[in-house]
Amino acid sequence: MNQYKCSVIREELFLLTGDYKLALILNQMIYWSQRVRDVDAYIEEEKMRDQNSRLELTEGWFYKKAADLSKETFTLWSETLIRRCLIKLVEAGWLNERSNPKIKWDKTKQYRVSLVNIQRDLNKLGLQLQGYKVEVPTFSETTTEEKSTVEDKRQEANGDQDIHLKNVDATKPKQEKSDDEMGDTTLAEKIPYAEIIDYLNEQTGKKFKDSVRETNRMIRTRWLEKHRLEDFKKVIDQKTTQWLDVPEMNKYLRPETLFGTKFEAYLNEPEPTNRKSEFDAFLEGLDES
Repeated sequence: MNQYKCSVIREELFLLTGDYKLALILNQMIYWSQRVRDVDAYIEEEKMRDQNSRLELTEGWFYKKAADLSKETFTLWSETLIRRCLIKLVEAGWLNERSNPKIKWDKTKQYRVSLVNIQRDLNKLGLQLQGYKVEVPTFSETTTEEKSTVEDKRQEANGDQDIHLKNVDATKPKQEKSDDEMGDTTLAEKIPYAEIIDYLNEQTGKKFKDSVRETNRMIRTRWLEKHRLEDFKKVIDQKTTQWLDVPEMNKYLRPETLFGTKFEAYLNEPEPTNRKSEFDAFLEGLDES
């Protein structure tokens, strides 16, 4: 019996990239990353890269032409469109790209999937990479080089100290600090945790509590980044308009998604005009192509 090919848009990759085209191409590249000859060495290298992001990339490379990707995904997209998608995936850090290191005249680009970056960014959304045929390690939240930029996330995960506290005497018992003591002594106004959560519940019809410590940590982190109540309300309004009536997206109307590391991106999205399903928009795009 013939085994037919298939092209898949995975939900976690769609939520990661925010674009069905990028999700489709990234999934195809992940598919090929499982079929390289040195796949075991590649996985081991990714495990080591989780602790040392400067490690030289030697394993897991494969070549792929835009025309081949167009055929493999059954999209028949132009090579220009495929190439734009690949560039965006490289710029996001989910793919690595290089020219043939052995044959200088070979113009075919080689690619390598960065499992570390994909898994780490999925973790920030509360998601995991699905369908990988070999064991994908659960990568740590940060590398040594990234500690300063994701300190807040580490503190939230560890749960053993409040964020932005650096010179605390380890011999002193840990205790909850007030908002004004959270690393910004110039912060005069109190953080309106209850008002933010009440507004989220009012817009979504849900029943989140303002007493959850992890929720308050995320709100506090965004507040210390100089975001204010109107910013939280705008993000809530934006994503409620987009996701409330979409069953597969409604579950992401929650504090850990809205107030997490993509808060700034959500805040700067163009204002939606309706609540049309993102999947419906995808289908319309296919009809127009």
